[in-house]
Formats: sequence, C-alpha cells, structure tokens
Amino acid sequence: MWAVLEQVAGVAPQLFLYAVALFVVMILLALVISLRQAEASERPEIIRALADLMAFWKKR
Repeated sequence: MWAVLEQVAGVAPQLFLYAVALFVVMILLALVISLRQAEASERPEIIRALADLMAFWKKR
C-alpha cells in the first residue's frame, strides 16, 4: 500500500493531495455526524472537548 502511495505522490502530487484532503474531510464529517445526537455522558473527554469547540464556533 505504501509503495502505491509513494508512486502516486511521485507521478501526480496534486492527485495525492486531493486524496489526502478527501480522507481528512471524511474523518471530520464522521466526527460531526457522530456528535450530533450523542449525549455528553456518552462522549469520551477528547470528543467532548471538540463538541464544546464546535458549539463555541456555532454561537459566533
């Protein structure tokens, strides 16, 4: 797998950056979706901190 990623990064660096960006966006969207309906007691501490940060930015 790493060899393929290395070859893609060498041949088409822009495509590689798009793939990495897509992966990051997918992880962040999954986090947002999982936090939407969860109660505070169900969240681990780090997730709770991220949810508080999201709530802070939503108020602004």
